[in-house]
Amino acid sequence: MADTPTGAFTDRLPTLVRTRDGYRVHDPALVADTSYVIDDAGDLVFTRVPAGAMTGGAVITSLVVAVTTGDDSWTWSMLTFLIALPVSFAAAIAVLSVIHAVTDPVRAYRARFGHTRFAVDVTERGSAEWRLCAMAERLAASRSWQAGRIDPDRALGGLLWTAVGDGDGSAAGAGQALHALIEQPTGPDLTAV
Repeated sequence: MADTPTGAFTDRLPTLVRTRDGYRVHDPALVADTSYVIDDAGDLVFTRVPAGAMTGGAVITSLVVAVTTGDDSWTWSMLTFLIALPVSFAAAIAVLSVIHAVTDPVRAYRARFGHTRFAVDVTERGSAEWRLCAMAERLAASRSWQAGRIDPDRALGGLLWTAVGDGDGSAAGAGQALHALIEQPTGPDLTAV
């Protein structure tokens, strides 16, 4: 029995994104202690106030305004709703813009670490970085990693960033630590990933 599930990965390494050309590896410090996650497209997504909730709030606010100021006239209520809707959407966009400006993880990352890069694209097939990304992807897709039997401290993302994206000379040591983590027995059949 293989430990790596087949089909779509339901749980992936949060800082490793598969792109059309290869992989994009993000520094885990970018989203650490924030309300942001990196989605499957590599975009930062704010998880506290979803845009859908703001959209629903704008529509409900417009309906409430239309009903309360409608004066028992369907025409006046509809006109009020059509005027209140863009105003509510503008207010929702303004609130989201302020939230994103205050909580922007890229700005906070650059304030902490200087103007360094926080993501690197790995596009050269067959390179050592590509192989490390592929092995990390397979490990993150394994049931053992998802259940926390392997890498319970979730050091995989940091090791991958150090080995692939950091570029500070510690890549060899991180690559060896990553290989040691990946080559552990991973499942009921004790086969490596």
